[in-house]
Amino acid sequence: MLQPNLADLDQYSDVVHTRRGEAVTVRFVTPDDAEALQAYVRGLSSRSRYNRFLGAMSELPRAVLEDFTHTGRDDRFSLMAIMEVGGVERVVAEARYAFHPEDHGVEFGLSVQDRWQGHGIGPALMQNVECRAAALGSKTMFGDTLRSNDVMITLAKKSGYLFRQHPDDWKLVRFEKRIAEAAPVPCASLRLVSAAEPLGEMPAH
Repeated sequence: MLQPNLADLDQYSDVVHTRRGEAVTVRFVTPDDAEALQAYVRGLSSRSRYNRFLGAMSELPRAVLEDFTHTGRDDRFSLMAIMEVGGVERVVAEARYAFHPEDHGVEFGLSVQDRWQGHGIGPALMQNVECRAAALGSKTMFGDTLRSNDVMITLAKKSGYLFRQHPDDWKLVRFEKRIAEAAPVPCASLRLVSAAEPLGEMPAH
């Protein structure tokens, strides 16, 4: 199991690709990214923001933004997906996941900027989160989404998730997947775990 080194987050960055082969850098969010992350959220359509945050909002409240930009706090991690568009780096997607040590489960959610939906970024980002979850020692991945969120439901189904009724809210559905049954794509986090295992250097979580 990998306990990320919060003082050196760059080593956990990965590159995934769109369906057309464009490179997308996936990295942890830092406090310096607060403005860029907030701009990304503001730039989502109202429907995409509603689906992602399960309610109406125009931007991240200050406390939520603070939480998002402090990766690793309380075993919660935030990711940004960045592409070079017209010579300028743009945030095209984000993801957030939380490790639950009591059952080794990881809860997650993600969004893709409206312009870049349908380009394969969502599936690639979801696979990357699964790989990072496996590095944390996760046994299961799960997420909650609105019953009306056809985009997320379709993505989860295509990615092998099973659906069940949400335990607390009839407006939501829960999707789950056994990490042990998945074949995570290689990611920096999992490579670091593999490199540490033979030397017995895997720190306790």
